[in-house]
Amino acid sequence: MHCKPAEYANLTEEEEMAADYSVLTSKQKKVYSAIETYIKSTGIPPTVREIGEIVGEKTPGAVQGILNRLEMKGVIKRQMGMARSIQIVAQDTQYAKHIYIPIIKKVTRRNADDVLNIYNIESYYPMPAQMFNDPENLFIIANPDRSVPESNSDREGYIVVRVADTFKDGDTVLALYENLALLREYHLESGSKSIFLKAEGSIVQKESFAPEEIILIGKLTARLILYK
Repeated sequence: MHCKPAEYANLTEEEEMAADYSVLTSKQKKVYSAIETYIKSTGIPPTVREIGEIVGEKTPGAVQGILNRLEMKGVIKRQMGMARSIQIVAQDTQYAKHIYIPIIKKVTRRNADDVLNIYNIESYYPMPAQMFNDPENLFIIANPDRSVPESNSDREGYIVVRVADTFKDGDTVLALYENLALLREYHLESGSKSIFLKAEGSIVQKESFAPEEIILIGKLTARLILYK
């Protein structure tokens, strides 16, 4: 069963097929995008005045003229004389599919087994879905450790981590030592049960750990770097 998005719910199949976003001029696309963004963020269509404020057009008549041309091209539909009656017809969209990844407050020994518990989540952040094959067990946290070699991790920013319990040689992992979160390159020492976590210039002058003194939280999946 095919379910239409709310903004297309009252449109016929003929109307949907007739709409073509690609035929719009740059100014028409700007107004169309303003309408789409407003509907997605508020759940209701914008007024002519609100569209003008968004696109920087002070003359209501100019906005009305663009709306008329959008309607003639079949990408929007309106009921004349009724406020907030704009409906989007074209199902082409400027918005990529996205997923919401939780931003967590911290990693400690107390919550290491359940970092995604509801009390440790600050908010959810939208990320492009195509960046992640599997959205399960991901979280975002402020970069706790800037000592991974050749990684630009000395810059401020956030990291995306996937909770995991198995790791392979060379993975960059988020680990907990005592109550310090470390971002390290994971290696198993041959002939030893120790875990080798490689870093350069760390706050912890130690790279070889016994399994019982380190907690491996997950694998680094992405890095969000803030450039100043």
